[in-house]
Amino acid sequence: MSEARREQRARHYFDAGWALLCMAFIVISASVEGRGLGYAAIVLFVALGAIMTLALTRLEWLGGDRFVIGSLITIIALIGIFIVWPSIAIFIPMFTSAAGEFAPLAFLSVLSQAHIVQVIINSILLSIAVGIGCTFFGLVLAIYTTRIAKRSAIIGRIFSILPIVTPPFVVGLGVTLMMGRSGYVTEFMVTWFGLTNTNWLYGFTGIWLAQVLAFTPMAFMILDGAIKTIHPSLEEASYTLRASRWQTFNGVFVPLLKPALANAFLIVIVQSLADFSNPLVLGGNFDVLATQIYFYITGSQLDYQAASTLGAFLLLFSLLVFCVQYMWIGKRSYVTVSGKSYRGDVQPLPAMLVRGVVALLTIWIAFNALLYGSIFYGSFTVNWGVDYTLTLDNFIKLFGQGMSDGAWPSLLDTLLYAGIAAPITAGFGLLIAWVVVRQQFRGKKTIEFTTMLCFAVPGTVAGVSYILAFNSAPVYLTGTAAIVIMSMVMRNVPVGIRAGIAGLGQIDKSLDEASLSLRAGSLRTITHILLPLLRPAILSALIYSFVRAITTVSAIVFLVTPDTRVATAYILNRVEDGEYGVAIAYGSILIVVMLAIIFLFDWLIGEARISRSKAKNQA
Repeated sequence: MSEARREQRARHYFDAGWALLCMAFIVISASVEGRGLGYAAIVLFVALGAIMTLALTRLEWLGGDRFVIGSLITIIALIGIFIVWPSIAIFIPMFTSAAGEFAPLAFLSVLSQAHIVQVIINSILLSIAVGIGCTFFGLVLAIYTTRIAKRSAIIGRIFSILPIVTPPFVVGLGVTLMMGRSGYVTEFMVTWFGLTNTNWLYGFTGIWLAQVLAFTPMAFMILDGAIKTIHPSLEEASYTLRASRWQTFNGVFVPLLKPALANAFLIVIVQSLADFSNPLVLGGNFDVLATQIYFYITGSQLDYQAASTLGAFLLLFSLLVFCVQYMWIGKRSYVTVSGKSYRGDVQPLPAMLVRGVVALLTIWIAFNALLYGSIFYGSFTVNWGVDYTLTLDNFIKLFGQGMSDGAWPSLLDTLLYAGIAAPITAGFGLLIAWVVVRQQFRGKKTIEFTTMLCFAVPGTVAGVSYILAFNSAPVYLTGTAAIVIMSMVMRNVPVGIRAGIAGLGQIDKSLDEASLSLRAGSLRTITHILLPLLRPAILSALIYSFVRAITTVSAIVFLVTPDTRVATAYILNRVEDGEYGVAIAYGSILIVVMLAIIFLFDWLIGEARISRSKAKNQA
């Protein structure tokens, strides 16, 4: 390398380093002075990022592709600000005394309390019990839809949509309408069986029942997909060796489902730990970590240290479960589909098992029909358990008092925030997926793993961490719509990543290479080649992130203010005030709205596919 070339490279390294140093200086100086960075700082950081991008492009990093380098810098910056920094911030109050001084053992004063120890034990035992219940019922439903039912598409579709569109509190409120103090099931048991304890639902039993109803569809979707991938020839081979149906089921079918069973169990555990709405409605005197953290933040005595300690414990336990799932299950091989063309026929299950599955499914469907029927009927009653007269008063309270009062402001704000967050989520997730799948560089596994951690972080912990991270210099975001939107984005960005990775996995890399060989840049290749082919994946990510943004509560309940109202926070306020009829009515409206949105997009995607198919046939 010539001397001039070395000097030129040194200048480029200096430019990149100087831009990075300027960023660090701005952040550190603002933190020391206790001053917040305004929105104008975004322009400054974008300019410094552009300088870094240009310098690294001239150094021919990542093939000298300016778009790839700029995208990678943007991804690292956003992950650092909105994922890594909040995850670190939640640990800081643990080691800080009441006077604000460093105290490495300060958290022991919280963990040593007998009540807190009991709360931790309650949360762990409840999550394990819910994991077992959801995995069992999910397996029952999956066996029925894949091996027993002749037409299972409708059942599978219903159980894949229900958990997505059901707002928080609605399942818990529905169970309360059925089995609470004034529930018709409780009244039936009092009349016919002499039940004396009408509060039997509130506590472990009620939370377990509500969470099993809420999270079983999640386990079902995992197990349904796993059963469909089991090669029938393995069971057929077992029968040819004169094994009975029970021996084949226990010796072949169940062992092949072990990774899916473990996956469903672990995911449900994390969801149970993070659940905030059902324990709030049905907990009674049974406290869990999520609700305890909520009361530490919103109660009469604000206690960031206790909330941080419990949040950190909840985060570490959830990350442990996530790592076990990611590393242990992911490395085991349960391959049943090979390159051989023979597939075999699906073998019948034991007759006793079929009867048991059908019986349990019938009970499950009947219970869910009563649950959702109670929810919709309860929204039209005067006072559930006292006066079942049909009325529209609940809806009038919500939407009949003008656009500036009632539920209209929260609904419109929610639709606005979700409408902004959804395309950002899908676009950012797709960008990360493209960088991870199509580019080769050190650390890309770290980027993928870090972003997927958003699924493992409980919503309550995410909300507390955002308060701690963005309520002080240099970045003040609390009380603004920006923090609500970014919370929605970062909570759902793994969905966009997974949709992008799955879609890119079906697109041959030679299409990218052909475009690049014709001197089209990466940006043009993405916009003209990949995006049209990824349209179904993008729409799926858009729909999911939009609906999840509307129904999220555990994270944003800590972030909303009277100026940034959302629908789920409004429902929470009605529940806390005892206005169950109004809360259920609002939840019913949200279910109908989200179902309409999902079916509309589904119809649009179907129409687009039919149009492309007709055009292809005519050609």
